[in-house]
Amino acid sequence: MKKYFTLFILLELITVINTGCCFVDPMTKAQGLIRGGKFEEAINVLEKQYKSEPASIPFKSILAKTYSDYGLALCDDKDLLPKVKYPKAKEQFAMALELNPYLTEAKDMYETIEKIQASFAANNLN
Repeated sequence: MKKYFTLFILLELITVINTGCCFVDPMTKAQGLIRGGKFEEAINVLEKQYKSEPASIPFKSILAKTYSDYGLALCDDKDLLPKVKYPKAKEQFAMALELNPYLTEAKDMYETIEKIQASFAANNLN
C-alpha cells in the first residue's frame, strides 16, 4: 500500500512539473505574490481569474486593492525617478478605481499625483 501511495505522489509531482499545474488556488497564489512584492505577477493571476469569473466579488475586490497597493509601492520606490513612478502609479490607481470607485486611498493618491504632475509641468520639471 505504501509503495502505491509513494508512486502516486511521484506521478502527481511529475505531472505538476510537466504541466505547470499547481494545487494552490489563484487567490492564495496572488496573495503570496503580493506579500513578496511581486504586484505585476499577482495582478496577472487575479486578472486571469477575474476574467473567467467576472461576477466574483472577492476577485474583483482583491484585484482593485492590489492595483492600489502596487500604486503605493511605486510611489514609495526611491529608485524610480518621479517622471517614471508617478505616471505608472497613477495608472494603477486608475485601474483600482475602475474596479472599485469607493477605494478612498486610491482616489486620494490619484488626485495627489495629478497635483504633483501639474506642479512639475508648471515649474518645467518634466
